[in-house]
Amino acid sequence: MKGFNNMHNAAMRIWILATGIAVFTGLAPRMIWAGEAPSPAAPRIHSQTRVSPPAATRVTLSANEEIDYVPPYIALALKAGTLGPGAELTVGLIEEALNIRVGGNYLPLRFSGKIKDVDYGVEVNWGSIPVMLDWHPFYNNFRITGGMMYNRNRAHLDANLTDLQKIGDHEYTPEEIGTLTGSVDFNKFAPYVGLGFGNAVGGPDTSWNFVFDVGIMFQGTPNIGLSADGSMSQDPTFQADLVQEEEGIQDEADWFCFYPVVSAGISYQF
Repeated sequence: MKGFNNMHNAAMRIWILATGIAVFTGLAPRMIWAGEAPSPAAPRIHSQTRVSPPAATRVTLSANEEIDYVPPYIALALKAGTLGPGAELTVGLIEEALNIRVGGNYLPLRFSGKIKDVDYGVEVNWGSIPVMLDWHPFYNNFRITGGMMYNRNRAHLDANLTDLQKIGDHEYTPEEIGTLTGSVDFNKFAPYVGLGFGNAVGGPDTSWNFVFDVGIMFQGTPNIGLSADGSMSQDPTFQADLVQEEEGIQDEADWFCFYPVVSAGISYQF
């Protein structure tokens, strides 16, 4: 039984791309880990030779020391990866320890392929809105990420019927089948876990940062639906054959249940 070769290959290419990006960005730690990480317990202490903040936001410790209280740092990042190009806004919750991120990604794709004996044109639209928490357990650039994605990944199928066509166990003419279309949908909310390097809101001494993420998005078992409007569309035998066709699509779409997420980008801290 022939599989949906191009969809299968697309899944494999995504995993290969994810691995390639991860290997390529393995050089990033030279930049990321530069410098010694500050101690989480030690407050930022500044000499009076620096410009002091307004009196309302300064607590004097002694004649020569003070603590600056600053609002949360905010950064904007442009990224690209297996979810497509996108942008993210990062807000620091606990300085150098905990951040929250929200963003958006979009990637349209078109290709064609066969499921069993039917040739389909496939239009894929990868779209997601991630909401993530980044925990920096060592108060440096390494982070552990968890969160949820509002997932709009989906695909639309259009069968190319030009001659006698086998659907399931039987053959039908294009007139008997009519227009054969299908859809592939995933869960609207997809959990995500991963690791990352780089801190978009690294503190007052930096503006530009490199950010890198690798993880897994669980978007669930895809929901498959096929419909036809030809003269045989209401026939019970044809309906049973259509179910077999859906099962073939299901086998191929299951490759995308656990979706690899790899992305890299540049952030600017305001």
